[in-house]
Amino acid sequence: MDLYISFFIIIASIFLVPLILKRFNIPGITAIMLAGMVIGPYGLGIVNMDESLKTISVFGAIFLMFLGGMEVDNETLLKGFKKSLFISLFSAVVCGIGGYYIGNFLGLSHMGSLLYGALFASNSVGIVYALLNELDMTKSKFGTVLLGAVVISELIGLILLAIFSKVNLSQGFGGSILFIMEVILYIVGLLLIVPFIAKAMFKRCEKLHFRKIHFILLIILISILIGEYVGLHPMIGAFITGVAVSEALTKEEHDNLLNDNLNAIGYGFFIPIFFLTLGMNTDVRMLINLSNLEVLIVTLGSLMILKTISGYISFKLVGYDKLKSLYGGLLTIPQVSAPLVVVSIGRDLGILPYKFSVTVIVLILITSIVAPILIRHVINKYDSVNRA
Repeated sequence: MDLYISFFIIIASIFLVPLILKRFNIPGITAIMLAGMVIGPYGLGIVNMDESLKTISVFGAIFLMFLGGMEVDNETLLKGFKKSLFISLFSAVVCGIGGYYIGNFLGLSHMGSLLYGALFASNSVGIVYALLNELDMTKSKFGTVLLGAVVISELIGLILLAIFSKVNLSQGFGGSILFIMEVILYIVGLLLIVPFIAKAMFKRCEKLHFRKIHFILLIILISILIGEYVGLHPMIGAFITGVAVSEALTKEEHDNLLNDNLNAIGYGFFIPIFFLTLGMNTDVRMLINLSNLEVLIVTLGSLMILKTISGYISFKLVGYDKLKSLYGGLLTIPQVSAPLVVVSIGRDLGILPYKFSVTVIVLILITSIVAPILIRHVINKYDSVNRA
């Protein structure tokens, strides 16, 4: 009976809380994490973490990264590639170096500071794509360049995080060259082999959509198992697999499979539970401690400033006006996928103290609320930004 009551509370929270908080312009993902904080062990204690919930949560994280990979469109990436590459590299270098020194300032170890740098350097494709789509700018020249830059930045960030998932404090970077070669071989192998197999399987299962889903789940698990053997974090393997599967589909097949099937499975069940458990595992009372609050304020303030300034300068340097450059800088603020990997890797390697893990989760909450509000404010004030 307790199991059914717990799941009733979980599903009710996932369904009702986003509907209520939508009236205050709070994104659904953020609302679910807030619900988790309330019902979890650090809140009212109504629902406790058990093995079944942990398993669903892990698969939710994997599915989230897989769907993020499927959003990567190579055609989009190739349009305005030079501009996108410059923007992503400029922003990654500025924010990465800034993040490293911020981590150092806050007392993290050398490896912990490098992990912080990777967090600052990366972006989140899913939330940026959703914002561009909401603003009807995904097909504009500006939107194409921005999305391409975000995709490249996320790939850079995830590859850097992959290296940290392998290299621990005692080993340093001695064996990292071999690991990087293994990672490159793994990524290239997935991008070459998976589309070939997927095309053949999708052709055989043309009218049986549920078989396509079975195949996708199987290929995700196989890729993750191979990735874990190599030493890659499962969430990174899932992202690369998503990119590879996307390559096997036509635009129509991609949209049908993604919108009608995969999004329904992922965002209908697994992914919301993942975000709910993130909230459940977050003890915001730790931030009452002044030193912990300092970590949050410094991290959040630095990330928002570095992202906005580096984005603004890089867009200006490739020829955009002040308004679009500001808009481009603001759009790189939201953080979802990379921080989740940072928390997971930092916890696994023991290089990110708990107060930093809490800070990163709160960072996701705040950036996913503040950035959309700032962007909408700019849009409302300067309507001309919609003209690409």
